[in-house]
Amino acid sequence: MDVHCSSCGEPWDVYHLRHDAIFETDLDQAEAEAWRELSPQLRLSQRYREKFKAAGYEFGASVINVVRCPACPKDAKPDPDKAALKAGIVEILGDDEDGIAATMEDYGL
Repeated sequence: MDVHCSSCGEPWDVYHLRHDAIFETDLDQAEAEAWRELSPQLRLSQRYREKFKAAGYEFGASVINVVRCPACPKDAKPDPDKAALKAGIVEILGDDEDGIAATMEDYGL
């Protein structure tokens, strides 16, 4: 399943976001592996958000909600309508990352 960046529209594989993108940060192997076992809320603590941002990723309330990505041009801004829809989906579905991904894919978000 793919979800799209709210800023540039780049498609991102959900599996990659949930399991592999953490290895694009400067975390060591052990900490990146441990991150994969954290709850969805802890995966986006301030520390991890900063690590992802340094790697080019910015997320909403879920790692499935890509606001900016490494493919974004420097001046890219999130589409406000898509960003609002994606935020609403995440808010409604909460920790159900599979449901979030399926809903976003269904609507091309």
